[in-house]
Amino acid sequence: MRTVRRDGFRIAYEVVGEGPPLVLVHGFYGDRTTWRSGGHVDALAGGYRLILIDALGHGGSDTPHDAAPYRIDRQVEDVVAVLDAEGVQRTAYWGASMGGVIGLHLLARYPERLTCLVAGGAHACDVDADPAEVEAEAELFRGRGVAPFVDWLERQGTMPGWMREVILAADPQALAALTTAISRRRGVTGALAGTDVPVLLIAGDGDARLDEIRRTAEAVPSARLAELPGCGHSDAFLRLDLVLPLVRPFLEANGVG
Repeated sequence: MRTVRRDGFRIAYEVVGEGPPLVLVHGFYGDRTTWRSGGHVDALAGGYRLILIDALGHGGSDTPHDAAPYRIDRQVEDVVAVLDAEGVQRTAYWGASMGGVIGLHLLARYPERLTCLVAGGAHACDVDADPAEVEAEAELFRGRGVAPFVDWLERQGTMPGWMREVILAADPQALAALTTAISRRRGVTGALAGTDVPVLLIAGDGDARLDEIRRTAEAVPSARLAELPGCGHSDAFLRLDLVLPLVRPFLEANGVG
């Protein structure tokens, strides 16, 4: 594990494989190990220099309990700090769910740092969640930890045991702060409309965020959307058998690998 400090907080990451750089950023609840457990590292490390980042509040990164450090714009800067520490000027990027949101905002702010972007189950539209609902969810983390959310996720479908272990190891106070921080944010579809960086959006056709993901694809001329039939939100990460055949040729077509 390697670390870099930004704005007083430690961001953990690891580097695996050889080849052109490819940043991997997990979703809410996850950490960098989920890419290995899900089979992504084995599938990609032979052709890429994988940079697996623990987003703030997850894995080996610091876990502050106030919301401000978790704003998406600040998490973008965390990724840039890792790239700078590794001497990477431009990279491909693959983000899952929250990691995909971070990637879209990274592209909007620093398009010169990305060669191409894959975002699974993520959109670039405005988010303005009901404050009472957000506080209720955050309070559930504070009062009961992650167990209720593990139960809810398991009811949505099959969740691998390794994912369950990662979630149960998470800091619920950090997740409460993260929930608050990302519940309201300005979209970046306007900024992305002018980019020529290729974007691949992947979503299950049963994803609750599908309308916003479709709007993102429509707003960004360099983007295309692949919808996975019969799949939900998590499948855009977990169903590697469906996702890898989309991602690998996308990376190869855009000069990566």
